[in-house]
Amino acid sequence: MLSPAVTEAASRLCLACGMCCNGVLFHIVRLQPTDSVKALEKMGMKLSRKKTEPYFNQPCRFLQGCTCQVYEHRPTRCRLFECQQIHGLAAGQITEAEALIVIRQTQEAVARVERLLSERGNTATERPLMERFRETRQESGEPDLPLVEEMQRVNELLNQHFRTTPIPWWDS
Repeated sequence: MLSPAVTEAASRLCLACGMCCNGVLFHIVRLQPTDSVKALEKMGMKLSRKKTEPYFNQPCRFLQGCTCQVYEHRPTRCRLFECQQIHGLAAGQITEAEALIVIRQTQEAVARVERLLSERGNTATERPLMERFRETRQESGEPDLPLVEEMQRVNELLNQHFRTTPIPWWDS
């Protein structure tokens, strides 16, 4: 359990970040048995099923800016997720200011990927970042070193500073 001071700092970081909900860190969120599918659907969450297990796609439709519009009713995984920045803050390994710098640097790297994707005609911001990257690479069929290098940098930042379980770099 986080102390009240860490909880407040973590809340400020989350409101500055949003990458766990905007399709940068994850492409889907699987619901847990304790989540009410009916209640979530009633709120307007569009759920899909993979082998009968319900999930929803990222970016989350309830994210506005970096704020969750259904925060009090969010699914269990959303309630429980704490990125490495929050873990580091709770453990006293980083300060809020240091975490905010990492968040901003990562957001800047994501913005560079977004710009490159847009320049290549992929403006589908309602889709997860990695899926958009893969689609753009498949459509072009040619090496695109600036895009690949920027996306690799984003993945490295996410693995190093945010994900609790690293995701391997895109395999060509």
